[in-house]
Amino acid sequence: MTTPPTSDTAAFFAFNPGDTTKEPPSREAAYLAKAIENLQAERDRRLAFLKNAVTKDAINRATQRLTALAHPDLDYIVIRSKFIYRLPARTRVAESHEDITTRPPLTQVLKGKNQHAIALYLTKIFLEQMQAAHAAADTPAPPPKPRRRHSVYNIDNSPSEASLIGLPSIDRRNQRRVFNRALAALHKWELVDLGETGQRYANYRLNREDGSGHAYTIPRGDPDIPQHLCLPTEFFTAGWHLVLTPSELATFLAVCHVADRKLPRVADGETPRRTFLAESQRRDHLGLTDEAYLSIHQLAEFGLIDIDDPVEGRRRGRIPPRLTGGKRPAPYLLTPTVLGGFPSHERVFDLDIFKEPAIDAAIERLNRPLARYAIWAGTPARKKT
Repeated sequence: MTTPPTSDTAAFFAFNPGDTTKEPPSREAAYLAKAIENLQAERDRRLAFLKNAVTKDAINRATQRLTALAHPDLDYIVIRSKFIYRLPARTRVAESHEDITTRPPLTQVLKGKNQHAIALYLTKIFLEQMQAAHAAADTPAPPPKPRRRHSVYNIDNSPSEASLIGLPSIDRRNQRRVFNRALAALHKWELVDLGETGQRYANYRLNREDGSGHAYTIPRGDPDIPQHLCLPTEFFTAGWHLVLTPSELATFLAVCHVADRKLPRVADGETPRRTFLAESQRRDHLGLTDEAYLSIHQLAEFGLIDIDDPVEGRRRGRIPPRLTGGKRPAPYLLTPTVLGGFPSHERVFDLDIFKEPAIDAAIERLNRPLARYAIWAGTPARKKT
């Protein structure tokens, strides 16, 4: 159920026609009031979805199974750079004539707007790397990998693939349909190959992150750093890749990888170097739209990145030209907190955010007010609860 904006915000934007000492709200105030109302409504919808018993059960089951499949000595998952970042830069064309095929695979998939495709692909990478770690270890491993993991049924003591990405199992037919659509979204950009005949979605093959169509292999060490992005295993076992929206996932990976490219980093104990995603970089190397980029605010609220805004008075990414002298304002400064301020291959991860399940952390933070809009033209901030 949709709830009204926070009391402080509503009070600020309220206009009392009987008070002749006040003027009607400006166009900017009216725009912000409507933006806050829309964002609050979307926030309420998302919160209701995450608090739903069926959703919570499916995601909790997924994280428990991913944790059981993880190898205790493998503290990171490796993702090839080409999945996130395109080199050389894309050719610049008018936005209305954008060639999606020139984007990196991550934002190619994002363009398709499938809710589960990116999470599915990241989960498959996690499983491949954990299975290899168990196979190479001397310690006892979980049950051998089945000939193929079933899409919706648990067979040979192996959890279904749909269950590992948090798809509810109350309707197996619908569960299979949703899972197959996610596979189709990956197949469009050659991140998986479907079977030739018969059960095409059951007999699929995972491909490399670069969109080449080559069968997936685990990235190995390469002196050309940063060739890959390393993320802590806990990002997956806590379930953040299942809780974040596709835009948030794409933006989070982009922030982490761009920060990874800013080498060398600071010495131990100093403030981590901050980075920014310039408009040209988002367009030419990441294929990240402005709409997706706005998710940095939600990522910061979740604690996965930090944002420092050097521009006073900026609201929802907008700033009046009079405050910048007509010049383009400085970009947000971003720090991927999970990397701990060091190159990801050094794996000096900050794991504090992963101490509680992602779904619980997200629910707790979404219950808070829209903090970044609570201060406006001297309006007192609403305390966090």
